[in-house]
Amino acid sequence: MKITRREFNALSAGTLLSSLSSSKNLLAEGMNSSVSSSETLPWYRTIKRIGQTNFNEHDGDSKNVEQWADFWASAKVQAVALSVSGPVAFYPSKIPYFHHSIYLNGRDLFGECLRAAKKRGLYVYGRMSPDIQWTDPKLLEANPLWFRRNQDGSLQQPAPDIANTCIFSDHYAKQQPAIIRELNANYDIDGVYMNGWPTVQVCYCDNCRRIGDPHSEQYRKAVMDKAFELIQLYKAAVLEKSPNNFYSCNLGGGLKESGLDQWRLTREASWYTADNQARSGVVAPVWQAAQQVKFARALMGDRSVAAVSASYGRAGRISWRQATDPSMEPSFRMAQTTAAGGIIWYHWLGLEQGFKEDRRWQAPGRDFLAWHAKNDAHFHNKRSLASVAVVVSPLSVNQYKAPYTEDRTDHLEGTYAALVEARIPFDFVHEQDLTLERLAQYPVLILSNMALMSDAQAATIRQYVERGGSVLATFQTGLFDEAGNARKNFALGELFGIDKAGEASRADETDHAPIGGIHLQSIRRRGPLTEGFEETTWIAGPEWRQPITPLREADLTFIKPYPVYPPEAVYQREPPSDLPAMVSRKIGSSRLVYLAGDVDSSFWRFDHMDLGRQMSNAVRWLLKGNNAVHVQGDGLMEVIPWETQQGYAVHLLNYNGANAFRGHMRKPVALAAQTVQVTLPTEKKIRRVSLLHAATTVEFQQNGNRVSLTVPKVEMYEVVALEI
Repeated sequence: MKITRREFNALSAGTLLSSLSSSKNLLAEGMNSSVSSSETLPWYRTIKRIGQTNFNEHDGDSKNVEQWADFWASAKVQAVALSVSGPVAFYPSKIPYFHHSIYLNGRDLFGECLRAAKKRGLYVYGRMSPDIQWTDPKLLEANPLWFRRNQDGSLQQPAPDIANTCIFSDHYAKQQPAIIRELNANYDIDGVYMNGWPTVQVCYCDNCRRIGDPHSEQYRKAVMDKAFELIQLYKAAVLEKSPNNFYSCNLGGGLKESGLDQWRLTREASWYTADNQARSGVVAPVWQAAQQVKFARALMGDRSVAAVSASYGRAGRISWRQATDPSMEPSFRMAQTTAAGGIIWYHWLGLEQGFKEDRRWQAPGRDFLAWHAKNDAHFHNKRSLASVAVVVSPLSVNQYKAPYTEDRTDHLEGTYAALVEARIPFDFVHEQDLTLERLAQYPVLILSNMALMSDAQAATIRQYVERGGSVLATFQTGLFDEAGNARKNFALGELFGIDKAGEASRADETDHAPIGGIHLQSIRRRGPLTEGFEETTWIAGPEWRQPITPLREADLTFIKPYPVYPPEAVYQREPPSDLPAMVSRKIGSSRLVYLAGDVDSSFWRFDHMDLGRQMSNAVRWLLKGNNAVHVQGDGLMEVIPWETQQGYAVHLLNYNGANAFRGHMRKPVALAAQTVQVTLPTEKKIRRVSLLHAATTVEFQQNGNRVSLTVPKVEMYEVVALEI
């Protein structure tokens, strides 16, 4: 029976119903039965593997439902994301203006797939996409304000007959809750994920014109407030089905964020979807998947974080969405997701195409996910063993009035790269989470050009140092307040023993340095901070420097830039200056290092090894030997250690391979023997050490809480599992 428009509008006004109990699904094969908390946590807090085959409209007549369900069951996933809607409905919805796939012919594809998945013991959550809508002429006439408009009034259309929708319309406020409640009423769903929103839209519809200029701060705030309001509305609607269901929107993932205040949007979120499915072009780092999971975990803590890995080909703005990526990149992204503590979400587009035209995506996904399921018990983490915390500051990315035009995430990218090269495990900590309780587990804190800093944050960092914590800060850290207003002096100037002595300058802005000139640094005091530079008195320097006046002698000073051409002119015009490049000090048991240049971002942009060495030397000196895990051997490798339900796990990600820094890891080059030393938080007897990828045990030595072993070979990925 069709519902009237009045009845449809009333659907969105319902209040949160009493919790309904739902029948408990059988757990998928490979589900960890040893996690003691699994009985008290909702299902989405215990799973580790998800599969998704995104439908297209033509899939409405697909005969591959059983084949689809058999594949995901064979891959040992525990849940599947199932297409409900975007601009197309895949079930016989009675919601007005909800376009049915023209190939359905009354069929319920969503229901068929849901029942097939449930029969195999899988959880099922619906995938919706409210950001787009079918441009049916009757809908355009009845609800013209549903759609985003260009300045000339035309529709914003990503595809024929489809247009982007406006967040300030009833399409969001009424249509989406109505769809959720229809799903709740008719299907045994376990949650809802919404793709494609929220985002910082630019719209000139009549509603948006009344709000103001879509590029203004006023409009951005309105978008933010509306997103927050709608998230609460959708979450309440989803939970009407069961308190164990989850709602998640698409907040993206990665250091650049989406322009919205993700911290605010995730305070009550039960799930975070990092939907950066592949590396965004050839400039993205090989470790992008691990990085975005670390960023998401900084927002979510121990709540669920899932990272989507595409199995199809993609390179920046180019997508071959129905041709498999035959490189190792999809598998490597799943490995990084696992290592960083996320839920794997493996994705393909096309129910028909994925099981007929191109089936190459199936084997890599099935192989990795089945291996993961076999070793599931070792992927349930209790806490990180990292000793270093890197503060991620969205304010210093989005509101920082930098003296340069380059990407403001380069500081964090350079820090990430330096720590990976040094094999120093680390976590991200969000700037809004700077509390003494949060920082207590980390002996070292890195402020990588945290330019915007509040008085309260500065006070917390000072207290952290008073309690024995050590800090590395770079460039303009603390030279602006949280609103982006310039300070007269550093917020932490007294702590580091420095004062601001002028405005930041670039090397080629000086009298003698043409374009291409760069600062050099002169070593003034030798010790652990200059390790590896024994055969030189100067090293490479950063592009930018922040003038300071130190209260003590600097460890390194700047050499004023000079010409780089012609060769006859390449020499310094004056002795090394007293302009400080690096200062260090000790306060009680704490150690502090300040780098007056943008060493971190310069390392990322220009890749001079001196800059990476300078940073890693500083971190090692600050650590004072308190690094829980040491891995020695050749190769570029990220090390991520955890305390797990089974004991401990050290994840080794091999970043060496053809094209690794060009967007796709084609095939990693296997690394030879690596020695591993783990200092356990407490003295516990290790009974066995296994290499999960190699599927073998290894000999080890334990002396108190210190465990030593050798990993004979690391291919793409290895997990050293220490069982207690």
